[in-house]
Amino acid sequence: MKILAHAFTMVPTDDLAGAVSAHVAGGLNVYWRPDPRTALLGVNDRACVMVEDDSSEMALGSGPVLLVDDVATISLDDAASWIISPVEVPVGNYAASRREGIILRYLDLTRLEDAVPRAWFGDALDKRMT
Repeated sequence: MKILAHAFTMVPTDDLAGAVSAHVAGGLNVYWRPDPRTALLGVNDRACVMVEDDSSEMALGSGPVLLVDDVATISLDDAASWIISPVEVPVGNYAASRREGIILRYLDLTRLEDAVPRAWFGDALDKRMT
């Protein structure tokens, strides 16, 4: 697995509308709503925050999501365990692990639709941006 970039910060909430409103009032723009429980927000064509109404994420708290080339190639050693096993999400694959009490989240863009810019997630290989 190769880490490509910091994709965004995951911000779990049980009040999606309120959290999105707070981030918009703070200066971010809503870029994408892949489903009714999720919003990707950012500035200058770059995602900063994904706000999500999800109980699994609420249990983990806020934290960074790392953009990787392929979540399926992540192998955990004895010091780490899956908190969220690799799973398909609208853009690709996602997983979260715990290492010594620290949550590490990973995302790949293997299923990203052409209409959604890869650059939002920090992927420098977005051909539309060149």
